[in-house]
Amino acid sequence: MALTPVLSILIPWDFGPHEGFYRKVIAGNSLAIPIVELLLCCIFFRGDSAPKRFFNGTNKLDLLVLAIFLLSITYVYIFVSVNPAAAALGLISLIVHALFAIGLYDVMRREQPRLFECFWTILGISVLAYTLLWAIDFSIYPPSESDWINRVPGVTNVRWAGFFWLSIFAAGLALINKEGIHGKLLAYVFGSFGLAMTLWTGSRGSLLAILAALLIAVLFFPKNRKTLAKYFLISLTFSVATNLVSPAPMSQYGMERILSSSQQTDDMYKVSSGRSELWASSLRIFLDNPVAGHGIDQFQRMGPRKTLGFKGPHSFPVQLLFSVGIIGLFSLLYAIFRMITIFKIEIRDPHQMAALAFFGGGSIYMLYDNFLYYPYPIAIYTISILMLLVPRKTSLPN
Repeated sequence: MALTPVLSILIPWDFGPHEGFYRKVIAGNSLAIPIVELLLCCIFFRGDSAPKRFFNGTNKLDLLVLAIFLLSITYVYIFVSVNPAAAALGLISLIVHALFAIGLYDVMRREQPRLFECFWTILGISVLAYTLLWAIDFSIYPPSESDWINRVPGVTNVRWAGFFWLSIFAAGLALINKEGIHGKLLAYVFGSFGLAMTLWTGSRGSLLAILAALLIAVLFFPKNRKTLAKYFLISLTFSVATNLVSPAPMSQYGMERILSSSQQTDDMYKVSSGRSELWASSLRIFLDNPVAGHGIDQFQRMGPRKTLGFKGPHSFPVQLLFSVGIIGLFSLLYAIFRMITIFKIEIRDPHQMAALAFFGGGSIYMLYDNFLYYPYPIAIYTISILMLLVPRKTSLPN
């Protein structure tokens, strides 16, 4: 899973300006990560009884909520959705991800912290390798202005690579307390690269998420405040210096965009890059079918007319209501309640600092962007949560 940044390019073979059928299907529907999860389920969880034990540990109310949620999705799929193929792919991806998460937790709770530290190290290196592949692609096929919006390998729009910049910055946090110069040096490379690419691509979303991740790490790891401050200052100094001498990828992006967008203005539309209008329009459409929503992955066809073609409304709460309605919201809140009663959060080791930072930064990120729409951030977000959970003593072994 730590190799998914690279695999998001290699599996769909997302190189060059010409798209074949295979690439359109895999990359266009963001299927690379679900394919990885499905393969891992088949290889590592084959014959495993984790899903069976999971359902044996449920109660009648759990099954009732699940049944209502599935019936609601089925009803919307048949009578409301206008793109059944997208809805089916979205639901299949959701099921694969859920089964993978169940099996993964069962494996992770038997492993040692050293494995999780290796995960963050490999993930950071994988983000570097992803960027190298992207650079090779654009050196062979020089990009036009529009290519920075429509043809960045693995993500399409260059600003969506902010998911990778948040993950490599969090990966650095897992290494800042390593003994020896090599571990600390790699940590500073990760942090500097994540911030530098955030500024270079003009991704305000990942910048705000990185700042939130750092703040959360400081609050929950007070003994590491000096180390965290040093990590951030070194990363910030390098990233700003790099961007001062590096040309912006295109006129709409770069550090100047972040600075100009941060200037005081009374126009909420400009401050939010049009998000305020998008959210308001999406919620008005949600009210047309508030109980069950309009279906999974239907926003491109059923969203506001002005933004038809957008993958989502750039906000997970709005996306949730639009897609699965009040029933979906209730189901999610019930699932969170059940998790709280079964698990508690443990924050002790360096890998948990990285996991908490990514979880916290991602929780902010999802409020104003499609963070929990794309499979890559969903996968790393899930793994981060699983790294933080331990069963309560009062809960059943299952």
